Amino acid sequence: MVKAYKLHKILGISAGLILLVLSISGFFLNHNKWSFLYTTTFSSVPSHILRTQNRLFTSYYQEANNPKHIIVGGYRGLFETINGGKKFRKIASFQILAIIPYADKLYIATSNGIYTYDYKQLKQVALDREYITAMSIAKDKIVAVVDKQDLVVLDRNTLKVLHKTQVHIDKKLLNKDICLSRFVRDLHYGRGLFDEDLSLLINDYGAIVLTFLALSGYIIWFFIKRKKYPKLVRKIIKLHANIFVIFAIFPFTILAVTGIFLDHASALSQFMRSVTINHTILPPVYSTLKSDIWSVDYDGKIYRIGNRYGIYKSENLKDWSFDNRGFAYKMIRKNNKLYISGMGASNRVLENGKYKVLKNTPHMFRDVVLQNNKVIYFSSMNYKDFKLPTFNNITLYTLLFSLHDGSFFSSWWVWINDFAAIILMLLSITGIIRWQALKSKR
Repeated sequence: MVKAYKLHKILGISAGLILLVLSISGFFLNHNKWSFLYTTTFSSVPSHILRTQNRLFTSYYQEANNPKHIIVGGYRGLFETINGGKKFRKIASFQILAIIPYADKLYIATSNGIYTYDYKQLKQVALDREYITAMSIAKDKIVAVVDKQDLVVLDRNTLKVLHKTQVHIDKKLLNKDICLSRFVRDLHYGRGLFDEDLSLLINDYGAIVLTFLALSGYIIWFFIKRKKYPKLVRKIIKLHANIFVIFAIFPFTILAVTGIFLDHASALSQFMRSVTINHTILPPVYSTLKSDIWSVDYDGKIYRIGNRYGIYKSENLKDWSFDNRGFAYKMIRKNNKLYISGMGASNRVLENGKYKVLKNTPHMFRDVVLQNNKVIYFSSMNYKDFKLPTFNNITLYTLLFSLHDGSFFSSWWVWINDFAAIILMLLSITGIIRWQALKSKR
């Protein structure tokens, strides 16, 4: 017990601060919809972090007849320029998830419902206070996805809700294997165990307990070293070692192991893609995917939704059939062509009823722009090709993200995070030994 106590103390002191940063930043990154993460900003930051702000842009529109008129949307708001990017003005501060030109105006999916913009006035028109994660428009219908879960069909003219439903896909159509790369990401990002927010809550539980353990561990060590407040120390030790902490070892292990894999995702990509996990041993979420609608399309007749398995289609929003394999991150319709952005999968285009792989296109592109009859893909890999607003500060989200993946400090910081993840697993083992010993004593 003495050896376990000393080892536990040394491990905690050496990695506690890093684990504290990872747990706090991870908790907030789990909830990237929270608006204050993008409205809270910081100016005094390293220059290389300042450049990463472009990742927050999600949508890009350039007027065909007036290419100097550009409207850009993202998590920091909606921006417009009429002089080709020399000066942008901010139109709105809420999050922009999609910009779709239709008829004589723009339809905008936001964190606060659906808006229209006629190049003069921004107006909220439907689904007030709803988080619209994807949207498609055809003929007289708007199809919107609320929080990756509910499909809402609206009349484009009256803006009344015609239909609201959840997507229920037959389990036989979800009987598919996935690669280790997809599974690792799903687990780490809180969507790899159960439907809706349960997986996320498990990750949150682990993050909150880890934050408490790091803080209380340092307090215990400090007071014992100073030989102060023995009664208070005993109370904190009881809180530090209890059954709720033991339960948290499950999310600790998931986050630590998957975190190490993600730290070296580039080097391990070939291995993680080559390993396939059979559907029979996958967690329950992979047999339902009720809260996994990442993209949507409506062509006037057929509804399509994109999830982590691929694309499913329906004509009545009840009977769904499998249409195309591969994570459909975004679906964007331009000139009767449907462009599909893949996440860990190939980019594709649906034209004349056939899917074709889009070669030499940026991974996970956010939008499709037509310039002089040429298709240009708006993504984090080619922001230099587009006119964008510039910022002299970063959002709280960007700060937390850079702290969590170590890029705030240096590219080699991932090894420090690996060290902390390994220490976390060792702390879990020595912590169980300590807890059992204290329990036997009592």
